[in-house]
Amino acid sequence: MTDTIIKAFRYALDPTEAQIEILHRYATASRCGFNFALGMKTTVYDRWRRGRDALVAAGMDKAEANKKAPKVRVPNRNRTQAYWRETRGQGFIGPLREGQEPRAPFAWWEGVNNRAYYTAFEDADTAWKNWLDSLAGRRPAMGFPKFKRRGASRESFRIVHSLKNPDIRFDGPRRLRIPGGGGQPAFTVRLLQSPRALTSLIASGQAVITSVTVSREGHRWHASVLARIEQDLPTRPTRRQQAAGRIGIDLGVKTALTLSDPLTLHRGQAPVLAIDNPRLLENTARKLARAQRVMARRHVKGAAQQSQGYLEAKARVAKLHALLAARRSTAQHLVTKRLVEQYAEIALETLNTKGMTRSAKGTVDKPGRNVRQKSGLNRALLDVGFAEINRQIEYKAGWRAVTIARVPGLFPSSKSCHRCGWIHTNLTLADREFRCDACGMIIDRDVNAAQNIKNHATPDRP
Repeated sequence: MTDTIIKAFRYALDPTEAQIEILHRYATASRCGFNFALGMKTTVYDRWRRGRDALVAAGMDKAEANKKAPKVRVPNRNRTQAYWRETRGQGFIGPLREGQEPRAPFAWWEGVNNRAYYTAFEDADTAWKNWLDSLAGRRPAMGFPKFKRRGASRESFRIVHSLKNPDIRFDGPRRLRIPGGGGQPAFTVRLLQSPRALTSLIASGQAVITSVTVSREGHRWHASVLARIEQDLPTRPTRRQQAAGRIGIDLGVKTALTLSDPLTLHRGQAPVLAIDNPRLLENTARKLARAQRVMARRHVKGAAQQSQGYLEAKARVAKLHALLAARRSTAQHLVTKRLVEQYAEIALETLNTKGMTRSAKGTVDKPGRNVRQKSGLNRALLDVGFAEINRQIEYKAGWRAVTIARVPGLFPSSKSCHRCGWIHTNLTLADREFRCDACGMIIDRDVNAAQNIKNHATPDRP
């Protein structure tokens, strides 16, 4: 069955010094464009809130005041874009301080492709809509959209193009062409990986590029090329997958993944029933702490411009974080790919990762207990990446006709005997073996949990 899928191909870039300056300029423009759009929305919202608060101060109920407050129209991307076009070349409007020269209010717009701003305006619309949806209960709770701070927010920008007149393309075996703008020509950046997998699909007419997102992570710039691919997706698992059947997965800290059935990670190696936790954060903690101490010593509080030594120390910390994230992502992609390749059905546990990693600090009136131990457990849980592993399995399953099955979040997978169903109510986290008083079975608690997940999971509805 031929289907259309949207897939991202990520490449590490090898830009020249001049191109790095261009990438920084584009990322800065995208950040300022987002803040520009969010500033317009915030201004209008504050006007509505002042009217609402005045009604509340007059004695009206808050819920009623929300309805009776004067209506305002929050500007969307089109209105933001129109206002930006009208005002970007005007001088500073307002009283000038003594000796201050008139200046253009949006000097960052020059020499950048306009589409980098339009996508930033879209991102502001998305952030605003997500916040409103969270207030209405249509998505998990989230805070008010925040402005992107220079030096604190991630440097990135996104450019889209017309499919009828594409100007984002590959030039040569390892070069990506990014369109220019603002009087500047397009530039071609060298890639550190071969894009042959995508270029072959484009050459055969199976794929078209829709956008490119360029971002900086630590010391490295990356380009994520988004493509629309016409692909023959399988309607059912292969014979090998059907013969393997279902596999149950128990996620943990001591062992990252405990499996109910064997999984082959590397060709020529024996299958495994457990995948050890590489403890990437723990192994990098000493080196990372040392780099952060150096950065803290070199920081001058309140200084308008930091020293070169501080910038070098900050870059060192960012590099360590980027390497840590890359290693974690590589390990996650490997195991999730092998799972959907080798099994027809994958049984998962419904996990509330946000609740599991909630702080134990408590409140002033009711302080928590074992706060340091809970903080260490939270770091270990986030280092494994439970939510990311589940997310990757879910979207990769659709490419292989794999069925996803789940057990409820409160299902006692670790405390139930997978043979007879007896429940060990006194089992603690310190107990690494499960001993069944009913049938006498003795088994590793994680292996028992994986078998329970396999036996009791219910397939998701299509």
